[in-house]
Amino acid sequence: MSKDWDYDIFISGAGMVGCSLALGLASTGLKIAIIDATQLKQSDKTTFDERGITLSLASKRIFENLGLWQALQSSSYPIKQVHISEQNRFAFTRLRANEMNVDALGYVVIASTLGNGLRKSLSQHDNIEFICPAELKSFELTQQGMRVTWQQEGSERSARAGLLIGADGSCSLTRRLAGINTEQHDFKQTAIVANVSTEKRNQYTAYERFTPHGPIALLPVAENRSVLVYVVNSEDADYCLSLDDPQFLARVQSETGRRLGRLITVGVRRSYPIFYQNAVRQYQPQLLLLGNAVHTIHPNSAQGFNLGLRDVAGLAEVIKQSLVNGLTLDDVRILERYVDNRTEDQKRIINFTNGLAEHFYHQQIVSNLLRDVAMIGIDSLPFLKKQLMQLTMGMLGRQPELVRYSMQQEIV
Repeated sequence: MSKDWDYDIFISGAGMVGCSLALGLASTGLKIAIIDATQLKQSDKTTFDERGITLSLASKRIFENLGLWQALQSSSYPIKQVHISEQNRFAFTRLRANEMNVDALGYVVIASTLGNGLRKSLSQHDNIEFICPAELKSFELTQQGMRVTWQQEGSERSARAGLLIGADGSCSLTRRLAGINTEQHDFKQTAIVANVSTEKRNQYTAYERFTPHGPIALLPVAENRSVLVYVVNSEDADYCLSLDDPQFLARVQSETGRRLGRLITVGVRRSYPIFYQNAVRQYQPQLLLLGNAVHTIHPNSAQGFNLGLRDVAGLAEVIKQSLVNGLTLDDVRILERYVDNRTEDQKRIINFTNGLAEHFYHQQIVSNLLRDVAMIGIDSLPFLKKQLMQLTMGMLGRQPELVRYSMQQEIV
């Protein structure tokens, strides 16, 4: 441990981003604390939901290099093809893994499987401590480090840390306590998520269809089962949730078509508001925001968690390099270097997802024709298609070492 700190790194948030960072730094021997308000139990699905998480090829590489992929592989399902279309329009785009000489463009894994896999892996490291359930109360920068105070079991406790990480989601308490403002935009949309079974096998294909009220995605998780992400105008969300299963399936079927045959059953439906939020600053001295705490983006291309995971990989790489070079964790140059390395990728993904959200919901004739031309062009021109696939796989531009290195010699 550097200097006289109780913990080298104090992570607020035991979700997938916070746990991934702890795993990425576990081999350094740094003493890491993870605080969360939730009572954590391994294999307890109440702490993570049953959403299907789409992992990009870059995310798969990160988990592979961190030693977690072997535990996830048996419960993940590959996406070998993506079919993109727009309701009531003739154009479409198909993205295929074999066009990039890779086994899959991405993988779908259930959130609870991934989350519990992360925590099980972390439990094998003595230098990582969970402080749960506990409530973060305050923090202040002192000459002895970042003093973090929390409430646990009716008493107030505190510790000194070299670096505080806010990985506590879109409503980040860490961000609010730090006084960091955000840019915000309410898309006035809600995602309804559920598992559905289908008449036909999905053939490892993910479908995304853009509609005037938002995208609809079917993400494969088994031969005849997919995760449905059905985005609607927020004012219609309660009505859609109130429909019985046959009525809801009929509504979805009328908009997605029958490429997978009939939609047979639907599981529990959960809803999530959709909004854009970006912190005006990613860091302060000895404090950094990660994941949805720093940027929450539209789910239209399943980029949110994947971007956050690449940020985790980028931060872990910079911290490791800095320790080798003799820097201590309270050196602001670590955070400056991290932000310099990651800003290009962050801006690229934010612009891409916001652009999709803006341009696909204009129904004017000119806008419709331009979208048709764009999809036909992408489907017909290899260099455009390759760039789009590299972007969605998390492989475009400068990426962290955990992304660049593949244990399976994949070609992109």
